[in-house]
Amino acid sequence: MKRAGWLAALALAACLLAKPETALNAAREAMASWTEAVAPALFPFMALMPMLTCGDAVRAYERLLGWAARPLFRLPGGAAPAIVIGMAAGSPAGAMAAVRVAAQAGLRRDQLERLVACACGLSPAFLVSGVGAAMLGSPADGWILLRAQLGTQLLLLAATRWMSGGGALVPASEGDSAAAIGGAVRGVLNVCGYMVLFNVLGAMAAALAGGGAGTALVCMLDLPSGARAVAAMPLPRERKLLALAAMSGFGGICIAAQNLAACRAAGVRASRYFAARLAAAALATGLTAAQLGVKIDARPVLRALPAAALTACLLAIPVWFGWRRNFLLTKRPARKSPHFAPKIAQKAQDVVMMDARKRHIMCSSKK
Repeated sequence: MKRAGWLAALALAACLLAKPETALNAAREAMASWTEAVAPALFPFMALMPMLTCGDAVRAYERLLGWAARPLFRLPGGAAPAIVIGMAAGSPAGAMAAVRVAAQAGLRRDQLERLVACACGLSPAFLVSGVGAAMLGSPADGWILLRAQLGTQLLLLAATRWMSGGGALVPASEGDSAAAIGGAVRGVLNVCGYMVLFNVLGAMAAALAGGGAGTALVCMLDLPSGARAVAAMPLPRERKLLALAAMSGFGGICIAAQNLAACRAAGVRASRYFAARLAAAALATGLTAAQLGVKIDARPVLRALPAAALTACLLAIPVWFGWRRNFLLTKRPARKSPHFAPKIAQKAQDVVMMDARKRHIMCSSKK
């Protein structure tokens, strides 16, 4: 794994040297998006995070909204602030809030995975102002995307209520309310770094692939850059909104990396996160189509199912090998342990007998 990362970094460095203008323009675009839309919407929530997720806040949210979290989502009442902040602040502030709230309320890993994967989407301010007003020229279109996202989050939380709440307890996260401003600045700068890196990756991939494949790679890697590219396409309004709804539901690899980095210490699994985000993309597209009154033609999807199934099988091969290796590693010690147990007990008994003989010889020599 480390060798693959080193090779990928070496290849990226070669691309940077080969096309420095492309990398420079991509970094400028990412920093412009971060300055205009992401940082103003994210910084207030990051600064208020310690106060919004302290023990008193968790108990207050539990009294106000706990009655709805238990029957609707099968979550403890203490998870209510994580749901509210995840919907209001977006990513990665929602994931950071979920970790802090989970530690305060005594939630387990599976419950935290549900909160991060289902309730942490995009910032409402980014959808309405950044995408709707700035990119599409219509705040009303941004509200359509926002309503689709909120409906998707609630539906996912309700649909996953059957999942078990097992796993280890979420460890307490380090946080100091007195250093909230400094932590918020570091967090927002961290987001800027992620955006620049993945936007440069997307620009390099687009330059190598070209055409629609390059645009698709940008949309998959960095959502703000991909949303800007989709908004600039000469497409009908309905198709733009459907594409943006699918992109906002998935979130992009850049946002996924930020959320998973915030939850790494809690043991959140990337496989469950990405499975939920793919479901969110489908739900957000359907809810957007319902608001627009668009009928989705399923025939192209059915024609693409064989290729999609083949791709899924190919992607599942490394997962199967990893599962097989982990399964064998956990089973081999269990099989060998019964054979080694009598030998260990026999060695312990021999040691005891040797000590007894030494004591007997020492006592007889003294006599």
